Amino acid sequence: MNDVISKLSPTRLAGMISGAEVLLAFGITAVIYLAIFGIDDNFWNVMTLAFIVPWVICVPANLYITRQRKQLIDMADKLKEAQEDLQQVNKDLQRRASIDGLTGLANREHFIKLFDERRLKSSHNVLMIVDADHFKNINDGYGHPVGDQALILLSSVFKRILRKNDLVGRIGGEEFGVLLPDTCKAEGEIIGEMVRHAIENTLFEPQEGVPHRITVSIGLTGVSPHEERALPMRNADSALFEAKRRGRNQCVLYTPGMREKPRPFYEAGNVQGPIPMRA
Repeated sequence: MNDVISKLSPTRLAGMISGAEVLLAFGITAVIYLAIFGIDDNFWNVMTLAFIVPWVICVPANLYITRQRKQLIDMADKLKEAQEDLQQVNKDLQRRASIDGLTGLANREHFIKLFDERRLKSSHNVLMIVDADHFKNINDGYGHPVGDQALILLSSVFKRILRKNDLVGRIGGEEFGVLLPDTCKAEGEIIGEMVRHAIENTLFEPQEGVPHRITVSIGLTGVSPHEERALPMRNADSALFEAKRRGRNQCVLYTPGMREKPRPFYEAGNVQGPIPMRA
């Protein structure tokens, strides 16, 4: 009913309201006059005034009120649209702040945030760090736009191979992080091999008719729910370095005592200044 009324023009709505008010005023005046004076010589004169005067008063007043009401409704509709637009903009901003614009995967900050949240929900998790082999050769040989196409291809493989609850994000230029929840190390190795094999066998043509074989090296490690985040990250990175050292294009599971990836001198703990050259 309210929707029907709101669709009426202000003039028509004012006329309907005024008509109802005139009839009400006419009826009340008639009842009161008859109760007090009965039907006398002035009765119809009074009734005429009771009919005309409310029209003169009600029509302008109701027309003003209905126009004001229409403006308020229009303003409320515009405000609602503005709020919906603002909500959509906020969603877009949140998405841009958490999603890598090139691949559509989680960016580094969002991946780490979700990594910390999701690993607490399972006692058995596996972290994979996946790095594209010789990626610099693609950028240098074919240009960065072709390198971007290669990254998009890698992300499409992740989306196709990984399970629904797996978390994947771009954590570096050509480096990706993958959290496999509710997964033991043996299962993680199988999934890692599936990803590696799928990437190796996916056709990539930086130029028409010129195929380029893309491979990845993968470092894996188990993740306990309550250990410091730096530990599994470092272990997976060490396993990735070992995969690179062994010749690339392979998955390596971290084992205790595995050599860590060398770090630049300015990250080397308590070392002050440049590392001295050995003879």
